Amino acid sequence: MAIFVYKAQLKNGTTREGKIKAKDRSNVRANLLRMKMQPISIKLFTAEDDVDMEETPIVGRWIYRDRNDNIQIRLTQQAPSAKEISVFTKQMAVMMKSGVPMIQALGILARQQSNSTFQHTLLKIQKIVENGSKLSEAFASFPTIFDSLYVAMVGAGEVSGHLDTILLKLVSYIERSTKVKSQVKAALIYPVMVVMVAIAVVIGLLVFVVPTFAQQYAENGRELPFLTQMVISVSNWLGTNWTSLTGGLCAGILLLRRGIQTPRGRLLFDRFILWVPGIGLLLRKIAVGRFCSTMASMLTSGVNLLEALTICAASAGNLVIEQFVLNVRIGVEKGQKFSEPLGQGHIFPEMVVSMVAVGETTGALDEMLEKVSEFYEEEVDLAVQAMLSMIEPIMIVSIGGIVAFILLAMYLPIFDMAGGIQ
Repeated sequence: MAIFVYKAQLKNGTTREGKIKAKDRSNVRANLLRMKMQPISIKLFTAEDDVDMEETPIVGRWIYRDRNDNIQIRLTQQAPSAKEISVFTKQMAVMMKSGVPMIQALGILARQQSNSTFQHTLLKIQKIVENGSKLSEAFASFPTIFDSLYVAMVGAGEVSGHLDTILLKLVSYIERSTKVKSQVKAALIYPVMVVMVAIAVVIGLLVFVVPTFAQQYAENGRELPFLTQMVISVSNWLGTNWTSLTGGLCAGILLLRRGIQTPRGRLLFDRFILWVPGIGLLLRKIAVGRFCSTMASMLTSGVNLLEALTICAASAGNLVIEQFVLNVRIGVEKGQKFSEPLGQGHIFPEMVVSMVAVGETTGALDEMLEKVSEFYEEEVDLAVQAMLSMIEPIMIVSIGGIVAFILLAMYLPIFDMAGGIQ
């Protein structure tokens, strides 16, 4: 039996919300219809849906009454960062290794959190564990904070009796994952910022500088060179249609975002970005490194191969890679060796497939995957540095060339007049 949260409409048109125990959603729906209520939404109840044991909500979670019956206002509800989760995990491992009881450790660490949302979550987890649930089950109640990988590794640590060791492995994984994310941001943010500056400079020249020259040339009455006339025409068009252009760009961005949110749009976008020159190769290296690191961490922690592949697919971050990993899982489930379906696509290089095959043969698959992840971590470092060193001169030359073209086009009539005077 599970607990479900429902929202239903009565015959008089009013809505009612509540919780109900049932085997599955179909049973919940049948029970609601039996009670003359039309179901609107049914979802599995988790601790995130519950109210805090020490808070009484007045307006959602934003205005509430605390344990002392005082009205409080929560202005922000920021999710904990990867660094905060990493620090918490490390402190939890140290305290458990030192013999501090789990419930007491959770209470101590909750009071130390400066992030009110994270503190709120840890206090709930403490209560759930006090009521007899496993720590992994308590973490699983907050999927937006503790992902499936985190929960699976904690669960494996509980089964093996080495939870403190597994928590330290989780810390290492989180820190490595955070480093990779920062590298991706460094590789992508810099060129985006440069492009935005370049667009701003070009628009500034076309809107403010070119019209001044155009007015002077119009008063002179001379015939203008083709390049000069072309730049002036672009400037006039931009000045006349800037509202339509801005609206069109905003609409295009909104439509693109809406399209990416659909399954087919997301698949097309993820497939496209993996094959973009330069960026696509970097993203594939990052994906391979993350996959190997995640698999190594879970296999070392005692998670079985099929479950590890399922979690890797869910945490891939790219729909193309996610579908590929799920196909690998299907192949393994049918009795194939892990390396066989892994080598059928074009995502994983031959070197990775060969090392996985060697790991399967020697019985040291987790160690081999760890070595591959370390190799690709270095590869990503080198790829990011190479990309940044290549992008910087290209961007500078491109911006300089565009600005020089506009200025040259505007000064051509002056050069013609100077030649005519001679």
